[in-house]
Amino acid sequence: MIRIGLLGAGWFGREAHLRNLLKIEGVEVAAVSSRSGESLEASKSLAGSGLLTFSDWRDVVALKEVDAVIIALTNDQHFAAATAALRAGKHVLCEKPLGLTMAECDAIIAESGAAGKVLQVGHEMRFQRLYGQMKEMIARGDIGDLQLMWCREFRGPMRAGWRSSEALTGGTILEKNVHHLDLFNWMMDCPPERVSAHGGTNVLKDREILDNAQVLIEYEGGRRASLELCLFAPNGGECEIGACGDKGRIDTKNQALELIHQRFDVPDRNILKIADEGDAANFIDSSGRVDRGIKPELEDFVECIRSGKEPLNDGASARLAVAVCLAAQESIRRRESVWIAEMLGH
Repeated sequence: MIRIGLLGAGWFGREAHLRNLLKIEGVEVAAVSSRSGESLEASKSLAGSGLLTFSDWRDVVALKEVDAVIIALTNDQHFAAATAALRAGKHVLCEKPLGLTMAECDAIIAESGAAGKVLQVGHEMRFQRLYGQMKEMIARGDIGDLQLMWCREFRGPMRAGWRSSEALTGGTILEKNVHHLDLFNWMMDCPPERVSAHGGTNVLKDREILDNAQVLIEYEGGRRASLELCLFAPNGGECEIGACGDKGRIDTKNQALELIHQRFDVPDRNILKIADEGDAANFIDSSGRVDRGIKPELEDFVECIRSGKEPLNDGASARLAVAVCLAAQESIRRRESVWIAEMLGH
């Protein structure tokens, strides 16, 4: 039995993690933390009266009977919680982003190595069947030599509260789009080199963070990926991610679970529905979008603990995603292109 502590039992911690952990065989949720008494009571209603509850996440980390922790705290607390948990000998699944700075990411990864414990990061889109299929098709050459990728997401605002704070989130692109930039890195499978970005707070003036952005990433060998984000489109919600190579293209729609494959040498247009398997751990976010992939991610975390295998979404890949996000935000601030090497300290 693997005993897990949940650090942060707010809406996301409960809906994304607690509900799904309770469905995984051989796992016991031993304790949760939250500064909200209401969240702690809601957690007990899900997990049972035997659940230990604390107002301070440090009390969960101190429990000897806890083998691993899920960190679902605000982004600014990821570094302190992850390093404390690893030093206490716990395996860690830390929600994205891994850290707010490269120094934080490096320190967490170093602590994981010193402790010999699993470090997995919450890039659950890698575990969605839709993107697993896309990755497999690209890898086997279904569109030839990959050249371009894109992501277009026009949706409503993120949940109010801490996600409106620059200091607590680290910025819109780091909070919201680290998922998409991680997918670019994963599928491109070559180093990102330079980022050019534009963005602003054009409509949602009551918030500190960007409400729109365009980001262009240049990869080794001339490949490029682009992100287009708008957070003031209440009738939107679909996330369109595509890829184009010298022999064809793939287009996907996240909410429709649709993948379209077209080759240039034949007139075929193959439309696939990539349905979720069984209980896919879906939940509805603040803009009405269905988010997927979290239960498979948690199952992989448990398997990594048991077998010692490396997570698909490990510390090194999460660190690179943070570097691209920070480069994009710095590019917007400086109004110039930013090299990834600068972010990585090379």
